[in-house]
Amino acid sequence: MLSMKKLARAVAVLLATTGMAVLAACSGGGSSAQSSGAEGYTLRIGTTSTTGTPAGNIGWGDKKGILKSDLAAAGVTNIKYSYFQSGADIVSALLAGAVDVAAVGDTPGLSSKGNGGDVTLLSLDSYNEDMWLVGAKGGPTTIQGLAGKSVAAATGTQRDRSIRQLLDLAGLTTRVTVSNLGTPQALAALKSGKIAGTVLGGADAYTLTQQGYPVLDRLSKHKGLGGVGTDVALKSFVSKHPGFEKAWQNAIVSINRDILGHFDDYLTWVSQLDGISVALERKGTDRKTFNTEPYPAAGIAELQTSLDFLEKQGDIKKPYKVADWVAESSGDQS
Repeated sequence: MLSMKKLARAVAVLLATTGMAVLAACSGGGSSAQSSGAEGYTLRIGTTSTTGTPAGNIGWGDKKGILKSDLAAAGVTNIKYSYFQSGADIVSALLAGAVDVAAVGDTPGLSSKGNGGDVTLLSLDSYNEDMWLVGAKGGPTTIQGLAGKSVAAATGTQRDRSIRQLLDLAGLTTRVTVSNLGTPQALAALKSGKIAGTVLGGADAYTLTQQGYPVLDRLSKHKGLGGVGTDVALKSFVSKHPGFEKAWQNAIVSINRDILGHFDDYLTWVSQLDGISVALERKGTDRKTFNTEPYPAAGIAELQTSLDFLEKQGDIKKPYKVADWVAESSGDQS
């Protein structure tokens, strides 16, 4: 039987994937893709963004025209983006029918499947992403020093899973309070000393360390742990648009290959969006995160490790195996 603490978190995760407050989260929505693939339709993608424009590899694919070009084979004539504060919000929008594709981190993707969503795993768009547990200035300098203190991450997100996983490995699960705060709010609380730590990735983490914030732990210090980008869609949408999965996979592979082939240009573009130096962006961006196949074996293994942790925490109502989800989604039932 779940403890009250685990039950409360499971309910929170379930609520995060049920479409609550979707209308408030959508930036534009647009009409649903009603036409058949042959007639052409607008694809609605839900993603996170702090700039109001597509970011990361999806943004690069939009900027270079790769995404629209490759998806044309499946009847996509236009792409409309909706921007959200977290992956949990994006999955809520997906399940409510407000977007067609959710480009999210591992935890929202895994939870959408494990809490009853009839969803297809279109592809992994990244893997081997590092997450840093960063402490407040003047606070603990090791993860063990967090005992009896509070940290923060938005419930149901990759950051939330990462911080809880690091605390679990340190034997601190019941000794540290994890508050539900979005990333901007968590950063503000960290800088004001209201919390003792939060978790960040990439250039954001490097920026804080340059400002004197201590790094208490990192996913990359623990073998087999890493963040994974998952792209999911409702099975009903995929069934309505034959060939979409393959077109999406081709697009992700093409985008990531283009990034690797023009890595300096990509870093320059991202640094301009982030408002930081190219040198700092380079430190926070690992070429190894850009997969050139839809379901890289290392990414699947990282997803399974994350799923195992979420199941142990009571966040997954319907246990499953990532390999089975991949086989079901890719059509490979052998």
